[in-house]
Amino acid sequence: MTRSEFLDLLDRHGADPVRWPAGLRLRADRALAVDADLRALLAAEQAVADALADLPMARASADLRRSVLDIPLDHPRTLGRASLLTEMRLAWKRWTAGMATATAAGLMGFVLGYGQMVPLPGDDGAQQGASDDLVALLSLTTEIDAADLENAE
Repeated sequence: MTRSEFLDLLDRHGADPVRWPAGLRLRADRALAVDADLRALLAAEQAVADALADLPMARASADLRRSVLDIPLDHPRTLGRASLLTEMRLAWKRWTAGMATATAAGLMGFVLGYGQMVPLPGDDGAQQGASDDLVALLSLTTEIDAADLENAE
């Protein structure tokens, strides 16, 4: 466990190792066993937590509550219409770049596939016969679709 991970663990779960998640607690115990700085940091955090626990509870005044609740109003985030439009424009660019690639690949596939169906001049009769069979099969698709519809009913 790195020092920053340990500090994050202290910030999120407090100085009492019992409150830490089990997997992180095991990693923290290993780190504490080898690093004296982390042990000193944990001891200092525990001393602060103990000192704060001994203080009497005090209720916040109405002015303090009001000033805390006014912080978002006094310092609004910059997430507004301009940044939303910027995000949408960037997303649109990423989406259209992918669509252009997909369209180009589809077009190339169509051209290559269609090019193999059309007989080239100078081909022998076997090639012409195969392409005629394919055209005949393709012309039967409407009759096959009609038969499928009748069977479905």
